[in-house]
Amino acid sequence: MKKIAILIMSIFTFLSCNKTDKEILNKTISKLNSLETIEYELENKNFIKSFARKTIDTANCYIDFTSKDTLIGAKYQFVSKYGEQVFSGSQEFIVHSEKEIVLYTDQPIKNRVLSTMFLQYSVFEIRKTLPKLVIDSTAFISRLKDTVIDNNDCYKFNILMTEKMINIGGELTKFEGNNTDSLNYLLTISKKDYLPVQFGLFYPENNGYKISTFKKLKEISRKSDSIWSYNRMYKGYLRSTYAEHYNALKMSNKSKIGLDAPDWELPMVQGDFIQLSEIKEDLVLLEFWFPHCKGCVLAIPEINKLQEKYKNKGLMVLGIEITEKPESDLIEYIQEQKIEYPTLYNGKETAKKYGVYAAPTFFLIDKKGKIIYTSVGLDKKQLIKKIDKNLPN
Repeated sequence: MKKIAILIMSIFTFLSCNKTDKEILNKTISKLNSLETIEYELENKNFIKSFARKTIDTANCYIDFTSKDTLIGAKYQFVSKYGEQVFSGSQEFIVHSEKEIVLYTDQPIKNRVLSTMFLQYSVFEIRKTLPKLVIDSTAFISRLKDTVIDNNDCYKFNILMTEKMINIGGELTKFEGNNTDSLNYLLTISKKDYLPVQFGLFYPENNGYKISTFKKLKEISRKSDSIWSYNRMYKGYLRSTYAEHYNALKMSNKSKIGLDAPDWELPMVQGDFIQLSEIKEDLVLLEFWFPHCKGCVLAIPEINKLQEKYKNKGLMVLGIEITEKPESDLIEYIQEQKIEYPTLYNGKETAKKYGVYAAPTFFLIDKKGKIIYTSVGLDKKQLIKKIDKNLPN
């Protein structure tokens, strides 16, 4: 009934919008489509109530919409406290200032190019998404009370989505693994120039929000082509391809064998807290994973079989989710994917302690708390061999 009431109210509000409201959105669409090169200061605020955690990230953003690339149709440069992220249309590189490393690839992958936090709920995403939202029958747009942001008079809109969500790169996709009835997005638009000022999502049941604020957004002249190459600077930095870097990390992971496993205490989905040092089994298998990770999904049936085969022989299998998804989201996902072994969550910091850089990553720990096996991706044959060798006869 609650969902029906929300829908009726939203439909009524949308239908009752006067022409001016539609004109505002259409002017914003037209304005964004006319832009070729823009820059702005970005402020990302992310708050998850269930974890009582609030983060604020900032970046200086430059986007060139004249790119002829076939991946995303834009070039970008983001400079933040983490370093610099650049996509030139044919090359992608990341500069880690603290580590003095440049990672690059001449064969960019679309999902990775789009996965930077500075493109989520960005001007790029609004430009791509808003034209679809205004004609989508499952998106209900209602005008809210006008507001003022950073001395900027703004129009304010709520976008209620009942069947779809805004996914990576601004694609509209159906809800996946989520028991949410609806999603509420917020869009504010400057009255002065019809450019977006804020865009973001309020999580269901008042569980938090993720809001991007765009400051000093303006169209500028195209920057020098030199910004698209890491050769312009960072002369003393170590340079490595992504493949070389991740291969080195794999070797580093293997060097952990024989070391003490870092202790942790984490909450179990629909259960109590578990502490590694308190586990009494002969062996503990940890799988670090996150939802919809292809390799993680493919590993589930095999890990279920290991759990069933060895659960009474001295092995405890534990999955540790590393992206800090709320417990409510994980419950349904676990049921859908038929994960039969215990799942722990809020594991981002634990993953860092173990040096996890990809998923799924496995660690096998003996009764003395020593790491005796680790792998990125599931090597079932080698894992079973190690388990059999280290369990009591």
